[in-house]
Amino acid sequence: MTRFLLTALLLAGAVSSSAADLSAARQAMAGPPAGWPQALADFTTAARNGDAAAAYWAGVMVRNGKGAAPDSAAAIGWLEQAARGGVPEAMFVLANMRLAGEGGDADPAAARAWLEHAAGLGHPGALQQLAQMSYDEGADQRANALLKESAHALKHKVTMP
Repeated sequence: MTRFLLTALLLAGAVSSSAADLSAARQAMAGPPAGWPQALADFTTAARNGDAAAAYWAGVMVRNGKGAAPDSAAAIGWLEQAARGGVPEAMFVLANMRLAGEGGDADPAAARAWLEHAAGLGHPGALQQLAQMSYDEGADQRANALLKESAHALKHKVTMP
C-alpha cells in the first residue's frame, strides 16, 4: 500500500512539473526570440509524450518560424496530432492550411471535415468560416444558423490550450 501511494505521489509530481514546464514554454514563446528554441523543445517533448495542447503549440511555432526555421510540412504533423487529440484551435488552423495547400497538397474535403469537427466543439472561427462556405453554396438558412451559433460561442469562448 505504501509503495502504491509513493508511486502515485511521484506521478502527480511529474504531471505538475510537466504542466509548469509548459506554462514557462508558453511565456517564453510570447517573449523575446532567445527563449523560443527552448520553448519549442519543451513543447515537442511534451507532444511526443502525447500532450495534444503541446502539439498545437509546437505546430504553431514551427509554422511561424519561432525557435526553428519555418516548416509548414512539419507544422502539419504537429497540428494533425493536436487535432486528433481534440484541440479545436488546431483543427481550425489545420483546416485553413489544408484549404490553402500550405505544407502539402490542397485538400478541401479534409479541410471541411476539420472545420466541421472544430465547429462541433464550438470554435467560433470554424463556425464563421462554415457559415461563409454555406452562403457561397446557397445554403442561406444553414449559414444563418451557423452565424447564430458563432455569436453564442464568442460569448462563451473557451481559452486556448
